[in-house]
Amino acid sequence: MLRSIIHNRMPISFALSCAVGYALLRQWPFPGDNAILQLILAQKPWLFASIRWSYTAMLFSTPLIGFSSLLALLYIFAIEGDATLVRNPLPPYPHPLTREQLYLILGEIHQQKRLGPVENPQWLTIPERGLFTGTAVFGAIGSGKTSCCMVPFAEQILSYRAADADRRISALVLEVKGDFCFKIRKLLAACGRAEDYVEISLHSQYRYNPLHNDQDAYALAFGIASLLNNLFGRGKEPFWQQAYTNLVKFIILLHKVLYDYVTLFDVYACAINPALLQRKIEEGDARFHGEYVLVDVEVFEQHAALDSHGFEMDEELGRMKAPFTEALQQRLADDSIPHELQSETSAGTQHEPIRDERKKQEFEAVKRWFFEDWQRIEPKLRTSIVEGISVFLSLFDDNPDVKRVFCPPKETYDPVANRSGRYGVPLSPFSEQIEQGKVVALNFPVSLNPGLAKTIGTLMKQDFQRAVLNRIPKMEQAQDRHFREVLFLCDEYQSFATVGESDPSGDEKFFALARQAKCISIVATQSVSSLRSTLTGEAWRSLLQTFRTKIFLALSDDFSAEMASKLCGKEDMLRPSYSISENGQDARVSILTGRATAHRATLSTSKSYNTQTLPTFEPKIFAELKNAQAIVLAYDGLNPLPPTFCYLKPYYLDPDISYFDHLAAGRI
Repeated sequence: MLRSIIHNRMPISFALSCAVGYALLRQWPFPGDNAILQLILAQKPWLFASIRWSYTAMLFSTPLIGFSSLLALLYIFAIEGDATLVRNPLPPYPHPLTREQLYLILGEIHQQKRLGPVENPQWLTIPERGLFTGTAVFGAIGSGKTSCCMVPFAEQILSYRAADADRRISALVLEVKGDFCFKIRKLLAACGRAEDYVEISLHSQYRYNPLHNDQDAYALAFGIASLLNNLFGRGKEPFWQQAYTNLVKFIILLHKVLYDYVTLFDVYACAINPALLQRKIEEGDARFHGEYVLVDVEVFEQHAALDSHGFEMDEELGRMKAPFTEALQQRLADDSIPHELQSETSAGTQHEPIRDERKKQEFEAVKRWFFEDWQRIEPKLRTSIVEGISVFLSLFDDNPDVKRVFCPPKETYDPVANRSGRYGVPLSPFSEQIEQGKVVALNFPVSLNPGLAKTIGTLMKQDFQRAVLNRIPKMEQAQDRHFREVLFLCDEYQSFATVGESDPSGDEKFFALARQAKCISIVATQSVSSLRSTLTGEAWRSLLQTFRTKIFLALSDDFSAEMASKLCGKEDMLRPSYSISENGQDARVSILTGRATAHRATLSTSKSYNTQTLPTFEPKIFAELKNAQAIVLAYDGLNPLPPTFCYLKPYYLDPDISYFDHLAAGRI
């Protein structure tokens, strides 16, 4: 009650002064009948009126001054001196399962530029359109990235429309510690989505082949070469990436042509074993050129059109013989010519002849590369190329568990051969996982093998990104259909970040386009320096600008703190300056001290203000943030919000209780 009175002290003072002034005026009205005043009225009426109005005004102004002074003293000693603040409770926290609209509550906000509570705190909310523009969380070790951001954010988004099979959100979750996936599985079970959780790990039932998709051989090879650059650095000479891409491309193309299937182990085996690669090319020769058409001599003489198809007399069989082609097959069918097919590989190999003309042309391209390009390269240079790519591909050979999960046999994807599930459960394409509302999580702790963990995570991320971007033309064509939102959630993002720079691939290009595909990207990393050290050159700047919402928790390195301060901007502030001057008359030099002295001296001080452009938040503020405190640069999809202090909500605490109440109770 007292606080409300003091906060409204000006209108209250005015009202009280009006009442007191009116009472005083009734009790002691203006003495107009006084003789002196009557004389003044007769001589100078204007002076009489002035005295009368001044008397009346003072009856009201004097109480106003008194009441204002009294309430000001109460404000100084009763409010400012009181360390405790009576705060109203937070607005009710809407449970994610009950929300009708998609939005994300980051935390509670009080004062924008000062740490401390206010009487009426509010929620800092990012609406749906703002979520599609990317969110990045930066925080040092132990600052609460996972507990205060990643888990609460994932719970809010994945719980949205959880009971609606057509509206629930699908996701890809990447992490390196091995515990975040368990939290995701637990929160999905809590909201009734346990069946949507799909975990890829060395001990799960699922099998994932990064090369088993609808991309062509060049796109797959280019992705592997780009990943090599991100893992081991880009050299100054572009020849090596071109050579890696060319070698991998044609090996992948050869397997797709011959077997319609390829794994990273197949690429590795053919790259390090030239004899194996040559045997596969010879096998392709036999399958494409080992089938002939046999026609009786009498039938051949009756159809003159067969002369143009290269028929020759086979003395041993006594019949006309020509290589099988699609054109010849069409001619035989159109003219109903009796014939017989002969295959030289049917009895010698387990593979059937290939009659696809497109595949035949692709196989001819592989042969030209092998004999006219690859075989002409100097052996030492060829060895260097193979060694450069085998150091990466060998990761899928030396660990049987990795080979079983990520290089499964072709029978894994055959519903007949794998009816019993002996080869595991194949992971369906990400395009299907997205449309089914699945949450795919990679549980491959970096402690097992840092290089392999980053490789698998990056390949899975790129596969997911392609599936998401492929939604854009479909969404444009079917505007009346609802497309579910997609979540990309990555903890310790510096372990999976890749940039393309001049290449057509890279995370910065995906995040720039993902908004149209309704993709919500939320990543967490330890600092800006982590991205800077992981990525080459200045590519981290291109990646950083794709996240419109940035959450800065406590930062422990000066570069990240300085960069965060710069991102928050500057503003004009009034800064005081003081000056002290001393003047003396009859000044003289003291014989004892040797200093100037005077019997009569004056000392003056002055205070002035000048406008300076200073950072809204100094770099040291970012280093002094406590656990669950953050400075947020938020974007609502239309307008950027000013940087502000935000108090996050750890997933293990009640969100309806204020941060300061949790802090006072020792729970934070």
